[in-house]
Amino acid sequence: MRKININELIADYNFVVPEIQREYVWGAKKNKQVLVQFLHDLNEKLSKGNANIGFLYSYQSGKEHYLIDGQQRYTTIILLLYYLSAKEGEEELASLQKKLRLDEILSAFSYRVRSYTESFLHNLLVQDVVASNDIRDQVWFKGEYANDTTIDSIIGALDIFEEVMDTCPHLKVNSILEHVYFWYFDVALTSQGEELYITMNSRGEKLSDSEQIKPRLLQKAGDKKHYYGKAWDNWEEFFYATEIRGKRSIATIDTAMNNLVRIALELKTKGKHDHIEPVEDSELLTIQDIEKCFDALMVIYKLYDGKYIPEIKRLYGDSTVDGNFYTLKGLLIEAMKGVKDNYEFEQVYQTIINHVRRNKLNHIAYLEFLSEYRKSCLSWYDFTMQGDNEVVSKIINGHELEKINICQRLGREAEVAIWTEQARPFWNGDIKQLIDWAKIGGSFDLSEFKRISNNFNLLFDKKEDEGWTSDNVRQALITRKLKDYPLNGLYFGYSSSKWKEIMKANSQGFLDFLNQFNDVDKAHRDEILEEMKEGYPETPENRWAEFVHYDCLLAYCNTKHVQNYRVYGIECVKNSYKQPVSVKNMELEDFLSHHTADLGGFTYWMDTREWRSVLWVYKDYYPVRFYFEYRKDNGGTFEVEVAMYDNSVNEKFEDYAKQLGFKLTDNRFLCILPNNHEEILHKIIEWTSIPYSND
Repeated sequence: MRKININELIADYNFVVPEIQREYVWGAKKNKQVLVQFLHDLNEKLSKGNANIGFLYSYQSGKEHYLIDGQQRYTTIILLLYYLSAKEGEEELASLQKKLRLDEILSAFSYRVRSYTESFLHNLLVQDVVASNDIRDQVWFKGEYANDTTIDSIIGALDIFEEVMDTCPHLKVNSILEHVYFWYFDVALTSQGEELYITMNSRGEKLSDSEQIKPRLLQKAGDKKHYYGKAWDNWEEFFYATEIRGKRSIATIDTAMNNLVRIALELKTKGKHDHIEPVEDSELLTIQDIEKCFDALMVIYKLYDGKYIPEIKRLYGDSTVDGNFYTLKGLLIEAMKGVKDNYEFEQVYQTIINHVRRNKLNHIAYLEFLSEYRKSCLSWYDFTMQGDNEVVSKIINGHELEKINICQRLGREAEVAIWTEQARPFWNGDIKQLIDWAKIGGSFDLSEFKRISNNFNLLFDKKEDEGWTSDNVRQALITRKLKDYPLNGLYFGYSSSKWKEIMKANSQGFLDFLNQFNDVDKAHRDEILEEMKEGYPETPENRWAEFVHYDCLLAYCNTKHVQNYRVYGIECVKNSYKQPVSVKNMELEDFLSHHTADLGGFTYWMDTREWRSVLWVYKDYYPVRFYFEYRKDNGGTFEVEVAMYDNSVNEKFEDYAKQLGFKLTDNRFLCILPNNHEEILHKIIEWTSIPYSND
């Protein structure tokens, strides 16, 4: 291994990024902070003389050298040289292009991750364009280039150079060529190179990211290398302990360490790092940064008899919640501040975990927020209530800020009440409606909040897959004649989001409904609901009354959704639209269920197979059957069709149908009956009592 500057590397080697390597990603938007930091660090090093930028590994195959590690930095250097040369003028650019041997069979640098990438990079480097729009306007820019990750990242890197260069005066072509160095390791044999590559980059028996960054960080630790080597072992031992690891595999220890390093990196750089880049990130991080992070982890590990251990366990990577470790990061920063008031940790925890519930956090903005908080001497509440601080207001605002103000003003009793309600699955963190209902004269009243919350929880006592409440509550709500219930004439409330829409659209009316249930138990609750339903007769002015008195209607709507169809009127549906059944058909079916004794052995069946509900009235071994179909578009009547089972007697069917009062219409024997259940029953009895014979 030897120290070589960029000029020598370009002159002496034909470097290739092989197909098995990953894409170039430093120029991608999500990695912008990494590239910006790299440029600023490089500028600072060059201002003082030489700049060593880490390790470069390759193995030789023929006259080419295949890069194993360091391709992101080396690609960035080549792109930076191209950008600076193009900016400095034709002569400087021509000189670089000659150095890169672009007109020769073997150039100094090529990219073979994808075929399109290789051709694009060569086409770019022989040009003098650096602006992204100009590049995409070139005649040689193929349509396929637009979907290539590396190409997009290369163009992005050039854009970042343009943004940053005014702040990096020491980045000049000659300075980079002569004074920027790699520690270069050239593996002599191809087989050795491939073995090294497998060790470093395969997805099988690969060294973990934390294992790869560890020696680089220890190297920077100087005479404390031995101390931190033992410390690292202790950190891994913590994650190994079955007390916290449980039944997770040994492999998850590496995952936990990787995530701990990532967190330390993100807290340090205020940038998102989905993965650790061992070489690059070792320049941004110190082992002391990880030590501070782990020490903070131990603080929160011991608090409140392990209350926050579930947040630590997320480091093993098997949690489906809070994959960015927002809550854990907040607690870590609290510990790093050296806060002695344990209760303030709970304030941090409750604030951030509620943001996670509501999915309201922007990762970069949150990291900036935590950085500012760490530097501040203010308490958590005092810091979060800085309305004039833009960094704070991006994270703590609106509903969350209002709750913090309430908690700060009213103390722990209010905190416990608010934290309890916002943790309930129905609210999922968003209790703005409860807060608004609890205001008297525009000011939050804690007693009102508790009363309304108790009433709400009494009524909404079901699970999510049960729609949170009972049909009894939905039916009682109909009797209150709220201005928009069912919501938009379609939704009786099932998902929490739809319920919240209903409450918002009918805020005062819904509150008046809740107010009917002060200081009552479940038995008394049910009595009140039944009284509301019984006092709501089926009259023209009482819209939706049939849903109050026919339990089967809401029972059929498994997500409590109906639809309005011009042909059949209001239809109950499964889920959002499936298996529609006319409400009037369902009412008729319910009526017949109470008069089976009058049907003379006939029975009924609701047919929903053709997206229109038809009620069959039939009898086994009887040749005649009747089909009832409610038709809103025909004056709200029932269209009844008579049909035969027995084909052997079809020649007599027409006479029989006419005898029953049916007329041939559109090749069907039909009659029209009013929407009167008693009259329909009378007709069925009449029809089925007429003797039928095939003589």
